[in-house]
Amino acid sequence: MEAALENKILRAKELARSGDADGAALLADELIAAHPREMQVWLLRGYLHERTDNHVAATADLTHAIELDSREPHLFYTRGRNRFQLGDNAGAIEDFDSGLELCDRLENDYYREELHFWRAEALIRLGRTEEALQNLSHVRDDHRAWTYQLRTKLDLLRDCRS
Repeated sequence: MEAALENKILRAKELARSGDADGAALLADELIAAHPREMQVWLLRGYLHERTDNHVAATADLTHAIELDSREPHLFYTRGRNRFQLGDNAGAIEDFDSGLELCDRLENDYYREELHFWRAEALIRLGRTEEALQNLSHVRDDHRAWTYQLRTKLDLLRDCRS
């Protein structure tokens, strides 16, 4: 990716973090118009939609990013989180599975623990507690993440046993 495009993406993220969601969205839309075949601009807009809890739009943008480049576990992790927020637990699990398969193929463990944690959370929602417990065996005891609220591994283990 060219440096100028990378700088504009960083600028949009800075705008969002500083509270200028409209400015960030406008810049993201401009980048998509100028670079529609660049996965990073779709990921950016998906990120901006997720920040405003527009999970439908975030999922759509992340799907487009995956269509452009499906070799990044982060894309499946992020889309899975958005699908989870929409109550699409089966779809979220599919994304987390895809992310874990990529982690294996690429020998990249960066997202592995988060993928297992979120997959366990989605499995619990579907009543598949034995599978959730298997996933939690890959998660550190002190792990926590904000799913629908701040959740710890212990929270998920309790849910599996209740």
